[in-house]
Amino acid sequence: MTQPTLLLSPVKSAISAQGGTLEVMLRVQAPDQPVEGKTKTIHKRLALVVDRSGSMDGQPLTEALRCVAHIASCMTPQDQMSVVVYDDDVNVLVPMAPVKSADAIRHALAGVESGGSTDLFGGWEAGARQLEGGVDTSISRVILLSDGQANHGLCDQAEIEKHCRSWLAKGVSTTTVGLGHGFNEDLMIAMARAGGGQQYYGQKAEDLYDSFDEEFSLLKALCLRQLDIKLIAAPGVIIETVGLVQQNPDGSYRLSDLAWGAEAWLMLRLHISPSAAGDNRDLLAASLQAQTLDGQTVKAHAAMLCLPAVELSAFAALPMDEAVERRLQELEFAQASETLRQLVQRGDTRAAHAMMAALDKRFAQNPWLRDKLVRLRTLANEDTQMMSKEIRFSAMRMSNRLTQKSEVAYACDETNLSIPAFLRKKVEEGKGRRQK
Repeated sequence: MTQPTLLLSPVKSAISAQGGTLEVMLRVQAPDQPVEGKTKTIHKRLALVVDRSGSMDGQPLTEALRCVAHIASCMTPQDQMSVVVYDDDVNVLVPMAPVKSADAIRHALAGVESGGSTDLFGGWEAGARQLEGGVDTSISRVILLSDGQANHGLCDQAEIEKHCRSWLAKGVSTTTVGLGHGFNEDLMIAMARAGGGQQYYGQKAEDLYDSFDEEFSLLKALCLRQLDIKLIAAPGVIIETVGLVQQNPDGSYRLSDLAWGAEAWLMLRLHISPSAAGDNRDLLAASLQAQTLDGQTVKAHAAMLCLPAVELSAFAALPMDEAVERRLQELEFAQASETLRQLVQRGDTRAAHAMMAALDKRFAQNPWLRDKLVRLRTLANEDTQMMSKEIRFSAMRMSNRLTQKSEVAYACDETNLSIPAFLRKKVEEGKGRRQK
């Protein structure tokens, strides 16, 4: 019932006989979610790790703790939860246990006060240790919330990433939520990538509810994890990955965890040697190995991609696959916006505005990217620090997002649309649906 479909979608339906490049989107599509009761219930084990350092004083800490209570209210008695709070000291406020009462969690949170510096790694590690000893038939995840730079305990990013990878290998993943202005987005994103989770951020504490709802709805909808793709190029073909791609030590590629009814994907650029016009050319084969949530191994294979070779003029005249073209534009935008981020961080305002004008022209026909540029221009005038963070998180989202299997073209900001939160295309990653 969890057998995925593996597809290879070329941007054009042929290759140039003169050789050159061709973009291909590899798609892993999950089946639609079975009727309730037809699948095994996968229980959640979550360690909520909350920064209570001095800068969280007041509303930020209050709202962060409300988010923890909100998560508790969505858990079942079969789920387990732990709450860890930290500043320069780490306190396991609620040890890992079944969530029998959300009120009990709220009561435990009532006495939390802010103060001290930020032992981010120590807090995260305490959360990971609470999840030790889980089973394959459950989801074990640390959800880390921090508004500050790590300034106490282990602070080296590369070392922290190693620990996140090590715990992921033991079945404990990591999601991070960056709060406010001061958090280190590079560290928070790196931890989530190494830890196999998601990354979110919000300027204000009130932005957090939507991020937690997104995380929770994703965990609830997951059907496959540890998606590893192996690619085999035909003779005369060289494979290049496009965008921010995570490669495993064995040369395979790790994709995002997959939800029911959704699609994970990987963009490739094939460098192809010349062919005789009229020949059919084998180009690429791909296989998938993944794990169901109850620990079963699932494998799938894509049919060999074979396309005819045509003369250059005929190749140039071929239409582009609309979905592949849109995804390519998103990856191009993500890469270009990283350059824009560097200009902003250097304080080169004139060059940043000139680049945004150039991006306006380049992506004028893509409504989503055009709307994102409008928001970035506003941030450039109001808050360049948050502009830098928005660019970073937006680039990550575009490179790794799950999509609908038959994704419709963007028409407006989808923040408030009634589709799964993890599938929404938003104008600003740091803003979410407000609680009513």
